[in-house]
Amino acid sequence: MRSWIEALNTYSYPVKLSCYKHYNRFQNYFNKDIIGDRNSTMEFENYFRENARRSIEVYFEVIFWKLYSQVIIRQRRTTEMINNILKLKTKPYELYDAIEAFTINPSKSNLQDLRLLLGIKTDVLAVPLTFVAFFNPEKYPMVDNVVARWVNANHIKHNASRQTKLTPFVSTYRYTSLKEIDFRSYVNWVGWCNEGAQILTDKTSIKWRARDVEMAIFAARNNLQLNVI
Repeated sequence: MRSWIEALNTYSYPVKLSCYKHYNRFQNYFNKDIIGDRNSTMEFENYFRENARRSIEVYFEVIFWKLYSQVIIRQRRTTEMINNILKLKTKPYELYDAIEAFTINPSKSNLQDLRLLLGIKTDVLAVPLTFVAFFNPEKYPMVDNVVARWVNANHIKHNASRQTKLTPFVSTYRYTSLKEIDFRSYVNWVGWCNEGAQILTDKTSIKWRARDVEMAIFAARNNLQLNVI
């Protein structure tokens, strides 16, 4: 279990929200400097949940947070998504309810309802499902190309003795972003992370969430081999 604890403790995704070039459109928002370790990231998740039903701006912040590492596209894509949501006049409580509906019943139709409210016209997974992970990190990990590449490279080894089995993400071989053809692999990923979180909670001194399992994998992606649990 030591490799998992080490990976979680070294998780790092620092984000300076004020780097968004149109931050001044949204007074009192885009002013957080997130150190990027587990604790500060959890604080940002908590902040989102506390405000998600009444503030559309916190959704804009999470979009920029998610896209932050993609330096070439983060400004343009964030602005496009913000403008689409404002054009649709989507209310924060509508997004909140759609996210909650998905967490209760993770179906393709509920995902499509969420995408429509976000003004997303393609069948992508990563950004809309980021909100699901922020809404309920106990049960839902994020999913993106980092996750998909790790699963594709490690699923056979890490399926040993597991009830829920990881399945490869085929989108990574065809597209630049994850698509709905991998929805079943996403559902399996969620179940696998929940099972792993329970095992790690039982065997370590940390209360693991599904999101923590994903954080450890993100941290370990380059130079740390995670032990099979």
